[in-house]
Amino acid sequence: MTDPPLAGLTLPSVTDQPVPLADLPIGAHRVRVWADRPARGLTRIMLVDDAGRGCGDAVLRGDTLTVTLPAEWSAAERVAAAGVIAHLVYQVPAGA
Repeated sequence: MTDPPLAGLTLPSVTDQPVPLADLPIGAHRVRVWADRPARGLTRIMLVDDAGRGCGDAVLRGDTLTVTLPAEWSAAERVAAAGVIAHLVYQVPAGA
């Protein structure tokens, strides 16, 4: 399994509404990545499947990052999704 392409994928600055960032393959899934960075210091990453259902969520509040991913996803898919989230939240370079 290859990692999703992350080049050029960055979080927006402060937003007042969630904004779409990318449409990425994660294992057998195709997900749209949304992000929200309201002025109140919260960063939220949302993953949405082709049917428009949430399939992952990450919230950074202060130093605490809470990530929720579907239990039915394989370990490799969960690692790939966590990599996308880490890249966005911490600007970790792809493949690091």
